[in-house]
Amino acid sequence: MKLKNTLFTLLFLPTFLFAQHTIKATFSPAEDFKWAILYKNSPLKNIYIAQGKIEKGTVEFLLDSSATKGIYKLVYATPQDEFNFDIIYNGNENIELEFNLETRVTFKQSSGNLLLNSYLVEMASIGKKIEGFYVNKKTDSLELASLFKSQLEMQNHFEEKSINTLTYHFIKANKPYIPTNYENTTTYIQNLTTNYFTNINFNDTVLQSSNFLLKRAWAYIFSVSNGGRDKVSSYNKNIDVVVTLIRDTNPVFQKIFLEKLWNKLLIYNAKDTANYIAETYLIPLAEEQKDQTLALKLVQFLNLSIGNIAPEIEWETEKNGIKEQHKLSELAITENYILVFWSSTCSHCLEQIPKLKEFVKTLDGTKYKVIAVGLEDDAVKWKKEVAKYPEFINIIKLKKWDSSIVTDYGLSTTPTYFVLDRDKKFTAKPDNLEGLIEFINN
Repeated sequence: MKLKNTLFTLLFLPTFLFAQHTIKATFSPAEDFKWAILYKNSPLKNIYIAQGKIEKGTVEFLLDSSATKGIYKLVYATPQDEFNFDIIYNGNENIELEFNLETRVTFKQSSGNLLLNSYLVEMASIGKKIEGFYVNKKTDSLELASLFKSQLEMQNHFEEKSINTLTYHFIKANKPYIPTNYENTTTYIQNLTTNYFTNINFNDTVLQSSNFLLKRAWAYIFSVSNGGRDKVSSYNKNIDVVVTLIRDTNPVFQKIFLEKLWNKLLIYNAKDTANYIAETYLIPLAEEQKDQTLALKLVQFLNLSIGNIAPEIEWETEKNGIKEQHKLSELAITENYILVFWSSTCSHCLEQIPKLKEFVKTLDGTKYKVIAVGLEDDAVKWKKEVAKYPEFINIIKLKKWDSSIVTDYGLSTTPTYFVLDRDKKFTAKPDNLEGLIEFINN
């Protein structure tokens, strides 16, 4: 009998030790989603787990026996830093969810995620009642006290229910400011702002592995007003607050966090604020950590931002045996300049440059001048091509992609267009010829 029990245990032990779980996601509308990628997050990097084709709106990932509990990220579109959501995996159950762009994520199976979702729904409901009290200018202090009491009880209930789980980290960090006495609207809003980050531990590695800290920082930056300041100055002031809060975290995490914030600002076209983060905090961090790739990317974007003076371009011309040196900064022949980087060996360029020539003919010659910079290996074919465009200022830069001008202007493709004003400041960076024409015509 004892032998049989031992055999029974051995037969079933692997199932308990090496149980595999799945993450099943259903997307709608199904035709809008093609692929999904699963990562496991950590504060300093994301570990690739798997990718899968979304077929008829569904994708399923089988987690192998080595998969450990933690925060996972499911990416469903590009850019990946923008189109993703977090999943809490507790290491002992399957996860099933539904996703669409309107309602976002709805978990069907997963105790930790379902608990967090219930918490957020309940707290949002109480929050709306408190907001309604103040919006409707009510004065019943007992009613308000009852709402705050319910809010505190709800918070405590979910904290107790989630203790010793990954979900607890988010519920604890999400705890709102809850007054103990009656507060008028002005005082309450001020205290909400002052205590916005009170319960958030920026050194919590679970929070660092999720989108939580980034979302909280983003909401603070764009919702908290600083009286008397313009929008950009107000945003920058709020960024200073956020950076102060992460200053005691791992410097590598700081760099990753601020780079994500920088990228998000670019997606939402908040370029002035992105440049503030780069110049004030992110470039110094990148240089300290010898991340030259990031530092160069940030410096290039900063230097090429609208309103900045274009990097210097120097060239030489020769006429009747007399050589003459020229500089972009010293040109004073028109009100605006169309700067195009191209190559005589680029088929796309050879198609577009003639169209550019025809378009420029329709413009007032005193208002626009084309500066065409050829990125070339040699001058043979370039000389033949530029003979077709005597109305352009034609400049050749040898070494092609190894030319220093490629770095100066952050070039990655040809043709690339810029529009400069009379002072050589950037006024536009159109993506293509169509964008250039649209900008000038408008």
